[in-house]
Amino acid sequence: MRPRGFHGTQRDGAARMSPVRASVSHAGSLYSRVFGWLRHPFRGTEAEAHHLYEIEQAGTSGATPLIAFLGLIIFIVPIFLVMLGLALLGAKLLG
Repeated sequence: MRPRGFHGTQRDGAARMSPVRASVSHAGSLYSRVFGWLRHPFRGTEAEAHHLYEIEQAGTSGATPLIAFLGLIIFIVPIFLVMLGLALLGAKLLG
């Protein structure tokens, strides 16, 4: 006996994908094809960042502390610059 709502569109025992998951999967593949050309220049940088992350996690390099420190700086500097820009904009608008 088949469960209620099963219309025989899939083989018995096959995993059913929910409509939401199917939509998200389709949208993800669509966006990756459409906007893939925007990411093309950054793929080499992304690969290098993944490589440095793997080296840092393994601790196999003498430069591991430097890699961790630079990663921290690269993370904190943009946040600092945004906050500084907002503070200066607020000072200019209110001052």
